[in-house]
Amino acid sequence: MRATLIGRGVAVVLGLCAIFGTVATAADGPAVYQTANIHDFPGMTNDLGGAATLLRTAQAVDVRISTSALDHNAAYTVWWVVFNRPAARVGGWLWVDDLDNPATGASVFYAAGFVTGSDGTANISAHLDADALPRGIDVLLGNGLMPGNVFGAEIHLLIRSHGSLIPWRVAQKIGSVDGACDVNVCAEQQAVGFDAVR
Repeated sequence: MRATLIGRGVAVVLGLCAIFGTVATAADGPAVYQTANIHDFPGMTNDLGGAATLLRTAQAVDVRISTSALDHNAAYTVWWVVFNRPAARVGGWLWVDDLDNPATGASVFYAAGFVTGSDGTANISAHLDADALPRGIDVLLGNGLMPGNVFGAEIHLLIRSHGSLIPWRVAQKIGSVDGACDVNVCAEQQAVGFDAVR
């Protein structure tokens, strides 16, 4: 694990940049910070009281999700849904209709897995490089985030339930799209989306 100490002056500058939506970093060039509310899925109509932040740099994306209204003591996975060419999309929030359109450059793949506590809340982080996807992760569609397109891609995250805990199957439940779905009902429950920024 690596830790970085940030001085108070730098922390103030980063805080101000976060408020205004952009921050310049010496190592990676310009960066853009976005926030969005968590919604129910597939309706995308109810704001569930959670939120996510997305930080885009030239070569990567980092997301942090803070959500609630999940099942208590349950297993979940989080899935990246990336549209590399969002201008080709025809749907609004109902982006599922655009997954079959090859013009969108859509890609769906594993981001993270977690277990809720007795209060049904969760805080999740995930990192995505604009490059070939890591070997071994579940890829349901496409080839990931295209290099050079971090700012031009539309990015969604989908939170999928894998049902109540089965202690000896937790790793399976939080590591794949159909983990332990043979004994529990698996279903998408929440989603969050971020528009392209150029």
